[in-house]
Amino acid sequence: MTALTLPPARTAPVRLLQLDGVLCAAMGLVMGIAAGPVAELLGTDATGVVRGVGIALVVYAVGLVVSSRTRWARTALRAAAIGNIGWEVASLAVAAFADLSTAGRVLVAAQGLAVGALALVQLRAGRR
Repeated sequence: MTALTLPPARTAPVRLLQLDGVLCAAMGLVMGIAAGPVAELLGTDATGVVRGVGIALVVYAVGLVVSSRTRWARTALRAAAIGNIGWEVASLAVAAFADLSTAGRVLVAAQGLAVGALALVQLRAGRR
């Protein structure tokens, strides 16, 4: 029988920061490199905004990964969680009020909710 074990409390912040960094980098690279098609999928002409957000996400991702390698990883995790909650709120506002296609609204809201779920996991791990 195989037992499911959780990583030790000290490694959870590191892994969650790295996961967040990888996800931000992936999304940022797609948005930065393919800003035109992403903007078209979202139903907007704001290619520059899409590219700018993508570049910002890549820079943020580097910060997350670097902070995961310091003794301040738990504090960085809490800060990332708060930032992710802000991202979720902003994403839901964009989905509700921006001039996007239906697919764009669904995609922006869905990624915002996914980021919010990650934030909850990060907050919980930051308290252990």
